[in-house]
Amino acid sequence: MNIINLAMRLIMLLFWFGVIYAIVGPDFKEVGTMPLILGAVVLVMHILQMLMLKQASKFLNLTAKDYLLVLVFGSFAMNHHRARLKEISEENKQINAKNREKKSQPKN
Repeated sequence: MNIINLAMRLIMLLFWFGVIYAIVGPDFKEVGTMPLILGAVVLVMHILQMLMLKQASKFLNLTAKDYLLVLVFGSFAMNHHRARLKEISEENKQINAKNREKKSQPKN
């Protein structure tokens, strides 16, 4: 994991701690509703990313931990899955190219 991805995960953790503090903290009225609105927007985006990952689950061996990491960190937790899907796509392209070559060769 590169340093930028690690830093962004730390920022996401701080964000979620801030949202949770805004909900359960003693100064709820002073904080206002902005952290709650931002938290809801980010949560919806992360849920959509989980649904996108679910669509690719037939190609990947996903665990509950993978879904939880995407729920918390969003796209910063999906780098490994994107790389694996790219590898699978490249393998399928090579297989398809070989199959096309076999079909296009004249039969003897």
